[in-house]
Amino acid sequence: MTTASLPRTWRMRTQLSALLVATMLLTVAVVGSAILVTRLPVIERDSQADLQAEVEQLAARLELLLGTAQSRLELLDALVHGVETGPANALLDEGLRAGLRFEAIYQLSPAGVVQAAGLLDEWQSRRSDLVGSDLSSNSLFQEVSQRSGTVWSGRYRSVLTGRRALGLAVRGEGDEVLIAEVSPQALLRAVQVAAGRRASSTWIVDRHGDVLVDTDGGREQGRLNIRDWPLMQAQPTGGAGTVAFTHRGHTHHAAIAHSGALDWYFVGHAPQGWANPRVQQLVSYLGLSFAGCMLVGLLVAPFWSERLTRPLRRILQRTAQATRGEAGEAAWPRGQVAEFNQLSGDLELMANALMEREHKFLAIFNAAPVPMSVTDARRGYILLDVNEAWCREFRYQREQVLGRTGMDIGMVSTAQSDALQVRLQRPRLQDETVLRRGDGTPIQVKVFAQRLVLATQELMLWATVDTGPLRQVEQQLRELNQQLGARVAQRTEALAASNSELAATVAQLRAAQEELVRTEKMAALGGLVAGVAHELNTPLGNGVMAVSAVADAVHRFQAGMADGIRRSELLQLLDSVEQGTDIAQRNLHRAADLVHSFKQVAVDRTSAQRRSFELGEVVHEMVVSLKPSFSRKPWRIEVDVPAEGLRLDSYPGALGQVLGNLIQNAVVHGFEGRDAGTVRITAGCGEDQSVWLRVADDGKGIAPEHIARVFDPFMTTRMGRGGTGLGLHISHNAVTTLLGGTLTVQSVPGEGACFELRLPARAPRVQEEQPWAA
Repeated sequence: MTTASLPRTWRMRTQLSALLVATMLLTVAVVGSAILVTRLPVIERDSQADLQAEVEQLAARLELLLGTAQSRLELLDALVHGVETGPANALLDEGLRAGLRFEAIYQLSPAGVVQAAGLLDEWQSRRSDLVGSDLSSNSLFQEVSQRSGTVWSGRYRSVLTGRRALGLAVRGEGDEVLIAEVSPQALLRAVQVAAGRRASSTWIVDRHGDVLVDTDGGREQGRLNIRDWPLMQAQPTGGAGTVAFTHRGHTHHAAIAHSGALDWYFVGHAPQGWANPRVQQLVSYLGLSFAGCMLVGLLVAPFWSERLTRPLRRILQRTAQATRGEAGEAAWPRGQVAEFNQLSGDLELMANALMEREHKFLAIFNAAPVPMSVTDARRGYILLDVNEAWCREFRYQREQVLGRTGMDIGMVSTAQSDALQVRLQRPRLQDETVLRRGDGTPIQVKVFAQRLVLATQELMLWATVDTGPLRQVEQQLRELNQQLGARVAQRTEALAASNSELAATVAQLRAAQEELVRTEKMAALGGLVAGVAHELNTPLGNGVMAVSAVADAVHRFQAGMADGIRRSELLQLLDSVEQGTDIAQRNLHRAADLVHSFKQVAVDRTSAQRRSFELGEVVHEMVVSLKPSFSRKPWRIEVDVPAEGLRLDSYPGALGQVLGNLIQNAVVHGFEGRDAGTVRITAGCGEDQSVWLRVADDGKGIAPEHIARVFDPFMTTRMGRGGTGLGLHISHNAVTTLLGGTLTVQSVPGEGACFELRLPARAPRVQEEQPWAA
């Protein structure tokens, strides 16, 4: 495991401090959570009770306040009764400014005609228009005409502005009606005065369910109707209670109080759960407590962890001394922590065991029969240790060489040292060289070196083997070289014979060309032979060149055998033979494949292995095998073939070759000159229990003059560019003869081509003699 892959480490003091702080914070978190869970229901109940009390107080205060305005209107009704229009207007004007501000006051006759009107200064110009007007259709006038006493209405429309306002109507003596208009802003100010410093939001709802006043910014005022809400349906008239409801995505407590005098509902609502201000206050107190505990923990934990880790540091210091091989104290340190004492004892036993192993290693190192040495790779490869076999082999005393390099003691020359410095950059070294013993005599040895990277050192372990006894093996290698030369000659003769056979095949193809020209159906064979000859020329030329190169390498090797064979020359010969053989083999296979394709004009009816298989299995396997060849090209293959349900008793090899030919035909011809293209393969069941398979592309399509001849042999538009014109002909013969089906094509120039196979569920039986296609 590398250093980069190790997990990040922390000092024990840091980890203990973190543990103490985490334990303290966890305790505070658990206690705070318990307090929060315990207090939440109490806070919710208190909030509901306070909300209900506030709503009831608001209802009583507003009822008193509006009752004063109602009494004032009744007094005005008594004052203007029987008074002329002029004095009545003056009295009504004075009545607007006392107490709750009225926008306008109208005196209506029993028939609903305005007899007098009290208006503010900005509306004085409209008095002449209002006096004498008919308000009998006014909803508030009709409602007060049908009942006695005073009527408040939140659906009243202002006569002056036509906007929604609060209407107050009083029926006095002689069935005359006095109507006063109160603006929503004036009512809101009255509600705010009555509410005082209340924190909760309140809706004032009339008997129809319309929100007359919304103390929370007036968002719902005149826009919301809560008549059908469960909180209104569950609230009896004149009662009070608390419920919960959800509005605008938030859940609220609701406290409802009903005013019998006004016939209004007072709905107070406050956030529920975490949005409750009391809950937020409690959470903030708990957060401050948590932060205080963290601060205390951060101050106390380092001192406590320092006291706990002090014995462990002494143990680590003693361990470091033992690692460096220093004797240190006689006994390992002990302390008051039992686990640390146990660790100290175990480390003492381990240190003693390591010392024993080191002595054992030195004994094995010195007892090894192979000369071995250890050098320091970071200090110029000075000798750190040598074994007794090394001293005997190179005739040095151990004390003479320790702390010195091989060049210092005369074992290696300056040129050898420079060459070794370059090769020693690798982790392993294997070389053969000549060294000098302590008495000056040379010795040819095989040198093996292995680099060892330790925590604090980088060492090289050396082993040398005298190569003198290996001279007998050289004779055996020479004999083997001679055998290899004979094998190379045999292989060269075999390649020459293959070239001769290919040349004869070319002659046969030319003869076939002359024969096919005589028939009208094979008139195109002349162009094919030229293309085949051109295609064969390249692999045959490459094969001849490779064989010639191999022959030259063999001649050079045979010429050098008289001077002795080196291992490097033998390896070079084998590399040349291997490369030449590989080149010749691949080019000869290419030529053989081309000849085979030319011969494959008629399908052999006994070609493939017959078995039962799913069509989807063959299609997907074929597509998977072809996709690597398109991985760097912008072509895509889409398959829409069911995995099951299209089972055939037929020849999957022939079907796969046909499918591959159709896909290659689409890529080579359909997508030529295009930056993108898609081949789509689909399949299904026909009405006569047959199976159809379509291979369609979105390429450039087939020209109308060529579509009738696409299945003829040697029909191709790429003659001389790698096309033989046999792919579709072979596919057509395979489908119609071996598979017992049909192969048709449809194409529109510029829109692509579609080849369709119709295959029976059971192919006709044929005699199995030889493979159908290579």
